[in-house]
Amino acid sequence: MGKYTEENKIEIVSLYEQGVKVNVISAEYGVSRATIYNLLKESKAINKKAKDKGITLANYEKLQKQLERKILEFKIFQDLHCFKDATIKEKEIAISKFVDIYPIKTMCRLLDIPKGTFYNYHLRRKMLTQNQIRDEQLKQEIYKIFKESDERFGAKKILSKLRINGFNTTLNKVQSLMKQLNIRSRQSLRKREMIVKNNSQYYANKLQRLFNQTEPNKYWVSDVTEVRVGVTKFYLCVILDLFSRKVVAYRLSSQNNTKLTINTFKDAFESRNRPSELSFHSDQGCNYTSYEFRDLLRSLRVNQSFSHSGNPYDNACMESFFCKF
Repeated sequence: MGKYTEENKIEIVSLYEQGVKVNVISAEYGVSRATIYNLLKESKAINKKAKDKGITLANYEKLQKQLERKILEFKIFQDLHCFKDATIKEKEIAISKFVDIYPIKTMCRLLDIPKGTFYNYHLRRKMLTQNQIRDEQLKQEIYKIFKESDERFGAKKILSKLRINGFNTTLNKVQSLMKQLNIRSRQSLRKREMIVKNNSQYYANKLQRLFNQTEPNKYWVSDVTEVRVGVTKFYLCVILDLFSRKVVAYRLSSQNNTKLTINTFKDAFESRNRPSELSFHSDQGCNYTSYEFRDLLRSLRVNQSFSHSGNPYDNACMESFFCKF
């Protein structure tokens, strides 16, 4: 019976129990009578064990299928990196990345979004206008020029480079696409100081260097550091719980952007069962001050705290953690 599936074996046992003769089953399935008798003997032994434990064969098969379904749902939920309380747009984007891998019906159910809503979004995505296609091409070229300039070029210089490369566009379009990509040129120290003075009222230091917390999940601290492997740069985002000084979550990415910090925080928040009365402290990097990241924390009722600009001592626990590497 090695070449037959478990389903075939169950069918043979079921036919015998329904009164079908062994020679009829043997002819239908192309197996010997001895093989069928061995299978019946094996099935009887399994049923006896199951009966002793109060479990029938039918119940066992049902539980097995339920387990497989739950394992699949857990894997899907892990890969989606999205919560039920996320916006519809975020859910649609998350599901669209796995339409060829997981069942759409299951993903929609897990994220609590109607199938029709997602299908409308998915069909709209397939009907991109020529302008949208051109914008995607421009984004790729803008990002390439930005990286080749070691992140020093602003919108005006990128526009000049685009025109040299044969792309006819405007300054407003470049600025808009750079905002969508969440990239901006490195600013001079003087400009950065002016920005900090203007925005300091919004970036309050609520932690005040109180690094010795008495309870878990009260204050998390985070930072991003650059890691080089040969000539390739990677960015490591880490979140620590100040109570235990243990790593709650971490992620490695080839790009230092808001997506990196958002996904790391989601991993941490889910692994700690979505704690309440949580505060999150970091430096004033654009990954943490971006609208998307701050909006995520607000939606989850997480208080946000920032180090003073240019002062690593306000996040000393996180800085000392990276110094160990």
